[in-house]
Amino acid sequence: MNCIAVLTRGYDRIEDYSLLIRRNKCIEINLIDKNTDNLIFHEGNIREEHQQYIQTQTPNLNIIFKEILFDKEKEKIIIEEAHRFSYGYRHMCSFWFVDFWNYVKDYDYLLRIDEDCFINFNIDEIFHNLEKKIFISGRQSFDHNFVTIGLNQFSLNFFKSSVPKRPYGPYTNIFGLSLSQLRHNELLFKYIQSVDESQMIYKRRWGDLPLWGEVIFYIFGDESLYITSKLKYYHESHKLNVN
Repeated sequence: MNCIAVLTRGYDRIEDYSLLIRRNKCIEINLIDKNTDNLIFHEGNIREEHQQYIQTQTPNLNIIFKEILFDKEKEKIIIEEAHRFSYGYRHMCSFWFVDFWNYVKDYDYLLRIDEDCFINFNIDEIFHNLEKKIFISGRQSFDHNFVTIGLNQFSLNFFKSSVPKRPYGPYTNIFGLSLSQLRHNELLFKYIQSVDESQMIYKRRWGDLPLWGEVIFYIFGDESLYITSKLKYYHESHKLNVN
């Protein structure tokens, strides 16, 4: 089974869902198989009437609202670096690397499309390509040194490698994963557990982008990542047209 997923927040005013609804409308236009589940992850703070409103804006999409729980104990972790990033942002980074697995056990392929990404590509074709590749993205990107302090050394120690790499990875605001292939890799989940136990996503704001970059480089190899110019979209937060 395929799923499209987003992590978002609940708002007090219904008009504040305009970005999410614009995203959803782009998906509705570019998705042929309307039976595909569209998962909207939230902390239980999207009210029922707001859920109904969001669904009415794209009636042809099969939207499933899924409540998730962030570990609030992690907000007691003392931040060491990148102080301008909130605990909420760090929760998001942790979710898309450590936590999301628990919520997608019924799916073989996942396409993450963030709330501020407005797409213009054939989604069904992306899922077809995930049958042949493990990861799909529209581009790769470097992350800043001040939010990746110690990350590569951590990976070098974990993988017992002497081959360093810069902090880069797939542009994960739109990111396809072959869950069926990833689930069977024990080394991947040992690495995820080790990263989680280090608390560095919270202490130093290690992001999901460079963390997936480390996974691809040291476990699966660069050939596992399909970078395709067919992933055309606008990323609102960065004011960037991708491809």
